[in-house]
Amino acid sequence: MKKKSMFIIIGFFILGITFMLGVKYSFYIRALIHMSYVWIMPKPKVVTFNEIIKQKNMEYKNIRLLSSESDIKNKRILDQQSIFMDFKKCSDCMVHKIKGHHKNYLFDAVIDCDTMMRVGRNDDGGKWICNPQSLPQPTIVYSFGVGNDISFDMDMAGLFGSDVFMFDPAPSIIKRFTKNSTAQKCGTGHISFFPIGLGPTSLDKNRQWDLEIEGVKCEVKSLLDIAKMLNHSHVDILKIDIEGGEFSSLIDIIHSNALKKLNIKQLQIEFHIINDEYFQQFIPIMNLLAQNGYLLFRKEFNPNDISGQCAEYAFVKDYFFADR
Repeated sequence: MKKKSMFIIIGFFILGITFMLGVKYSFYIRALIHMSYVWIMPKPKVVTFNEIIKQKNMEYKNIRLLSSESDIKNKRILDQQSIFMDFKKCSDCMVHKIKGHHKNYLFDAVIDCDTMMRVGRNDDGGKWICNPQSLPQPTIVYSFGVGNDISFDMDMAGLFGSDVFMFDPAPSIIKRFTKNSTAQKCGTGHISFFPIGLGPTSLDKNRQWDLEIEGVKCEVKSLLDIAKMLNHSHVDILKIDIEGGEFSSLIDIIHSNALKKLNIKQLQIEFHIINDEYFQQFIPIMNLLAQNGYLLFRKEFNPNDISGQCAEYAFVKDYFFADR
């Protein structure tokens, strides 16, 4: 309190000098104010590592050691759930606390696959697949967001005999396909292309032409509508890389119960957390995926995004590990 009073007195003293000397010496006056503040204000206490260890010792004292695979898996899932709980308590606190690319460091894998393979090129465009040897034959793959790279799609067809269905409504992408681009043979698999976008149209069919890309209105359908159009009762792998459109699309997919209705086994999603608004949607979506039994098994950053705003997340349905 004494120091605070002293700071107020010095503040008035410096203010008086400012009026006397004028603007010319304002830089030196500001420096003097800063030095006074540093001198008067109390220094933050430095916590020693010994104190931190002592505190952690109390925390660990009654905790059972992690001695089995299930113990470790449960701990990883609990760590993930604690993030959801913190967000529920104060979402704004978390948004303001976690800055920039650190938002994509928040979650990590909660389960390990017996076999994992990066399908596609070793750059932006490749995706991680969990236990590909356990997938049904032929594997049905929906790939939303073609962009300028189809290495994932070709490798899924050529290496695993998958039937791959690619979707992208961008005019520049449509030009790269011929009109008859369905069931084109690729190894023992097949690749088909459709100029359709993925969007939240399950409840509002009027939103079918909401999307505009390259100045052109593009057709958008919900996941369930697309599966119905193609006469598919299930989808084994769902890949989504649609430049920020994943948030509204995933909310629609989850709330329409499409994950269960189509028995989707794996999800490969690139999240574009470009601002706080997207981050506010990101954590609830991660929570909803966890509640629906989708376990994060891999995460990596997009090598072409130096800002760290884009990251690839790969999920697998929990029943893949029912025998563990």
